[in-house]
Amino acid sequence: MPRHRFTQADVAAMAGVSQSTVSFVLNGNAPAGVRISEETRKRVLDAIRITGYSANPVAQRLAGGRNQILGVFTYEATFPRGGRDFYGAFLVGIEHAAEQLGVDMLLFTSARVVDGRRQLARDGWQRLGIADGCLLLGQHEDRGELQHLLDTKYPFVFIGKRVSEGRLLPYVGADYLTATSRQVERLIEKGHTRIGYAGPQASDQPTLDRVEGYRQAMRAHELPLRFVDVHDVAGAAEEIAERRLTSILVAPENYPEELADELESRGLRVPDDVSMLLLGQPLHPRHGGRSWSGFAVPREEMGARALVLLSRIVDQESPAPRSPEGRMPNAPALDESDYHQMLDCPDIDGASLAAAPTTARNTEGTIRDHA
Repeated sequence: MPRHRFTQADVAAMAGVSQSTVSFVLNGNAPAGVRISEETRKRVLDAIRITGYSANPVAQRLAGGRNQILGVFTYEATFPRGGRDFYGAFLVGIEHAAEQLGVDMLLFTSARVVDGRRQLARDGWQRLGIADGCLLLGQHEDRGELQHLLDTKYPFVFIGKRVSEGRLLPYVGADYLTATSRQVERLIEKGHTRIGYAGPQASDQPTLDRVEGYRQAMRAHELPLRFVDVHDVAGAAEEIAERRLTSILVAPENYPEELADELESRGLRVPDDVSMLLLGQPLHPRHGGRSWSGFAVPREEMGARALVLLSRIVDQESPAPRSPEGRMPNAPALDESDYHQMLDCPDIDGASLAAAPTTARNTEGTIRDHA
């Protein structure tokens, strides 16, 4: 026999109160002039516990309340495939912050991944109404969708730096630019001057920031830029060998293990002959692989900080107050700087960084490379 689904009317009848009283208790607030005694509140909560009643979050939102659900949407597939787990650490941080704030998380997955990406509004915007706000992740976002969210004032936070034209697009990002510049400085301190960059020349923000960090640091030391074509790993290794590079900055999506293997197959030892610094955690880690030097992206902290920021935006910008269990205690009002948070990427001391080979120190050779 199907189990009876208890309604708000059932709870009200058991507690001997009106349905509006049940609603006020569920929402954690009551209109001006309405007072709910502690005894009445306890009767309602006991009735909810006995019946196992669960409020319909959509109905709560339509009634003007908040449902204490925050959404997560990723523009690419979320869960790991073939050993790649890019989003996992973000989700761990999000989950931890959600536990601390007492909110539930909803993963929006109904939009299909097409050509490696999905659209937030592929099936309409209505489903976003289930959540009080939403976190967005992914390298290939739809700018039009972000503009729609800004125009409609729907609370959201992007995990990853995003640039908007004069608009307050909230994000929590990693400072790739500074971290990449710092890796160049680490190499120079070890005597390297023939420093290359192996990574895609793409338009996503992390790539733009990493390339700019490399450019700025190399130009500060009046060293020529040396970009290596990474479309083919074997070809990239051959190019590094032919150009006599003693060190290389490697974007994490470019199979660093395979690149190191190709270098060593040509008699170039890592790091004795060629130092390799990773600009973030490898996207395709190899079991028992090398211990990489470089920097790490604080993905767990980014996820947690983004959820906290989203919660504060919802609290500040939504007209209806959230129940005490879901509100950050004594949270200060947001100012403009809170909407754009950049986190440092700490250096990693692995085993892929060494001093420049003696014969290569302070020698630029006779061929000058160009940007």
